Parts: sequence; structure tokens; C-alpha cells
Amino acid sequence: MPEPVARTDFPTPPWLLSARDGVALRALAAGLLDSTASDLDLAYSLATRTPSALRVLVPAGDRTALEAVASGEKPGQPVPARPRLTFASRGSKLAPGRETEFSQRFPLFSDTFDTMLGDYHDWLFAFQAALCCLLESWGLRPEAVARVTRRPWDDTSLVLDLTPPSVRDLLAELARLHTAGIPVAWNEVFAGSGAQRVDLPAETLLYRTRWVPVPPRSGQAELLEIPPGADIRSHALETLRHREDRLVVTTNATGPDPDLASAAVWGLLNAAAAKTTVVDLDRPTPAAELLDLVGGSTEPRLAIRDGVPHAFRVAPAADSPTRPIDPSGTVLVTGGTGRIGSLLAAHLVAEHGVRHLVLASRSGPAAERLPTDLDADVRVAAIDAADPGQVESLIASCTPPLTAVIHCAAVFDEPFAAGRTPECPDPVLRAKTDSAWVLHQATEHLPLSAFVLFSSLAGTFGEAGENYSAANRFLDALATRRRAHGLPAVSIAWGRWDPAVFDAALGSEEPVVFGPGESPVEQTRLPREIVPALLTSVPAGR
Repeated sequence: MPEPVARTDFPTPPWLLSARDGVALRALAAGLLDSTASDLDLAYSLATRTPSALRVLVPAGDRTALEAVASGEKPGQPVPARPRLTFASRGSKLAPGRETEFSQRFPLFSDTFDTMLGDYHDWLFAFQAALCCLLESWGLRPEAVARVTRRPWDDTSLVLDLTPPSVRDLLAELARLHTAGIPVAWNEVFAGSGAQRVDLPAETLLYRTRWVPVPPRSGQAELLEIPPGADIRSHALETLRHREDRLVVTTNATGPDPDLASAAVWGLLNAAAAKTTVVDLDRPTPAAELLDLVGGSTEPRLAIRDGVPHAFRVAPAADSPTRPIDPSGTVLVTGGTGRIGSLLAAHLVAEHGVRHLVLASRSGPAAERLPTDLDADVRVAAIDAADPGQVESLIASCTPPLTAVIHCAAVFDEPFAAGRTPECPDPVLRAKTDSAWVLHQATEHLPLSAFVLFSSLAGTFGEAGENYSAANRFLDALATRRRAHGLPAVSIAWGRWDPAVFDAALGSEEPVVFGPGESPVEQTRLPREIVPALLTSVPAGR
């Protein structure tokens, strides 16, 4: 039997990158650019991790290819449904002696080849029989074996040629099959290679906002000051009517114990014109001093803390162990009969072991989408969550007692600012803001394990209407305020629903977190000159 080859002589297969979505895939590629591990160790570690649905192949150590994935130029491909594997012999120019490379690296191949050659005296047959045995030991079991074919294979068929010219070519073919959805026992493939498992870049699930000091920039601007505790609607409308070339000044809209009305105005202004700059103060500041600090700033959002201007930025949140929802009590989900509420209910039951759910909404049992087949006691209640009396009655009726609140109710339709008056009914604010405040007041004396608010990126980036942005910023501020008073709370600013983001957010040390997807990270793919200022601290592709 040939002597086993040294580790340095084992061909390195392509790197198998996979992730749950495009953001995570690009972040993985960007992280690999900074890795100092060997190409073989990275190939082994990438191949043997649990694969995700979005996959792409990269030649080992090819920085140009990694950069293409990290930038989004080379996107991943989703795994097709139920691919079929066929072993085929298309004819070969292989000559006796080629088996030596395979025999040196794979003892099973060597033993099988020697046996078959001794029994049948047919070199090509012995080679292909030995290769079939080796492939089956790696978990590849074909649905068919064909000698040649003249017809095209159908879209679900994947073909592996049984006459690879080298081990390197065989490993590349295995990587191609893996990317297309064929399971491969990579631990067996790498056996004897000497490859070591190394740490891979962690997938970022959560992002947070942070304030970074920036140099003062003096200048002239018209000031509009919104005092603490001001009426949200009247000041919001006044601001939107006169929003050109202004510094809008709020007080304590973004602090550790924020003023909720100021926070809502802050969110509303994210949907206003780009010429509006919002400055949040921690104490009263004379106009002349304020203009000296930020009058000429191009930052859209600023905070003055101890006389120093700070700019709003986005950064990855620190990893924290998740804190599962307490399954011993009742979990109240507002907006529970909507699409997100139904998905959340199923997740709470399946992954958190929740056995008592109250799904509250205005429609209640009349809703079109009601969760079915849940292994739990599910009660559907028709209530207005902005009505204190109805909420208190519902909480009092919970058996077992309430242990968690998840507020995901929302209304998306709203009139344009130009056609609104302070007296105009506001379904957006009522569904999110008023309901959240009522839930807070009704439960602040209860020993809850979780108080989760479903916010939106609109609160920070102004991607929706003015009221929707204001309402979501209010939720973020409420979560921050509850944390400041020792109460459980987290506000998740969603890009799109993802149960892994929900689970990660439950353990976050931050009161407000962002999920990936159509998120801050996506926006950093834009040309640098049009990336929003608050995103400039997020590395592109990370």
C-alpha cells in the first residue's frame, strides 16, 4: 500500500461559503479576508459547519473572489429543491498509474482498487469501482449510474463524473455538488489531511446605535426648539411645515432615560427633508453656543453631551446569550392575529416552549389569519390595546398569570403631512404608541420576564411615513426608559421578520437593536457619496 502523503500535499478544495441571507453571506466573506488561518484549515472549517440555504463557491485563498462576494458582486445561490445525483462515466483519457494519487490519500480507495483489479483485470473498471466505494463512504449515494448519455440532464439532476483527472478535481466536484444541495460527509473527506478546525467569522444578527464625538462646526441656521414634554402632533406638524434649512432642537430625545414626546419628534424628522438637522441637548444651551458647536454641521442627527457634539452611528451589537421566554406563564401578543403575529406565535410554541398564549387584536376571532395546530392553549381576544380598561381586564383574566408581553401591532396607512391637522385622528400612533404606553403602565408592577416592542428601521432611517417613523422611535425610547428604571424591555427595529433575530434580541444588553436584511448594512453597499452619514461607521460588507 502506498505511504500516506504529508498534510502539505493534500489538495485544498474550494471554500464553501453559506449563510442565511445576502447580508450574512457578504459579512462572512468580508471576515474571511481578515483571517490568518491556513487555506486548508478554513476549507475544512467551512465545509464541516452546518450549511445554510444561500451558498457560493470561492477558490481557496482567492481574495479577489472573496471581495466579489463581500461587495455583493458575486451573490450566493439558493439550494434547489431535492436535487438528484447521478454517477456517470463519459469516457476517459485516464491511463494506468493515475490511481496512485488516489491510493496515497484514501486507504479505502487503495484496498478496493487492488481487490477489483486482481479479480477483473480491468484497470478502468477497478478505478471507477474504487471511486464509487470511496464516494459512498463520503455520503454520496446516486439515484442512477450511467455509462454515457447523449440527452441533456433535467434541471434537478446533478452529475458526478467517475473519471476525475486528479484528487483536486474530485474535491472541486464535491464542492460543486455541496453548493447545489447534495450532502457530503466532509469530515470523512478531510480524514488524514491534518486539517484543523478554526474559528470562522461570527454571523452578525444584531446591530445597535451609538454616539461618536465629532469636531464642532460653527455656522448660521434658523433654530426651532421643541421643549420637553411638548405635544407630539402640534410640534410635528409645525416642524414639517417649516423644515427647510433649520436646526431643530430637542431635549433628551436620545438619552438613557429619554423624554418620549421628544423621541417621537426625533423619529418623525427622520422622514422629513434632508436639509433638516436635529440636535438633541442634555441641558439648556444658549443659541449662540449651539451654533458655534453645530451650526455648520452636515450631520443629519446630533447630540450635545457635556458640551461635545456627537454623531449618530450604527455598529454591530455585542453577542449575548439568549434569554428564552418564560414558558410557565401566559404570553400576550398584541397584533397576534396578523401575519407577523401568527409567525411569532408558532415560534414561541415551537422554540420557547410557551404553552399559554393570548393573541390580541382589534379583529380577534374574526381575523382572516388565525394560528392553527399549535401545541398550546391559545386564546384569541378582540380588544383595543390603546384602551387602558380593556387591557387591564385582559391581563387580569390571564391564567396562568402574565409573564411576557410582545407588542407587534401596527397600522401603516397615514395621511400626508400637508393634509394633517393636530385634531386629525391618527391610527398609526394609536396602534403603536398609545398601545405601547398602555401596556407599559398596565404591567410595570408585574414581574415580567420580557417586554418586547416590535419597532422598525423607519424610526431611525425614515423609510416610511412621518407618523410611522415617529411611532417607532417612541417604541425605541420607551424600551430605553424602561431599562433605565430597571424594567425588562427590548425594542427590535425590524428590517424583516427573522426568528433568529428575535431570539438574539431577547438576551441583548442593548435596549434597542436592529435586525439584518433590508437594514443598515444593506445601505452601506451604496456608493460612498450617498451612504447616510450615520452608517459610515459600519464597514461595507461586514
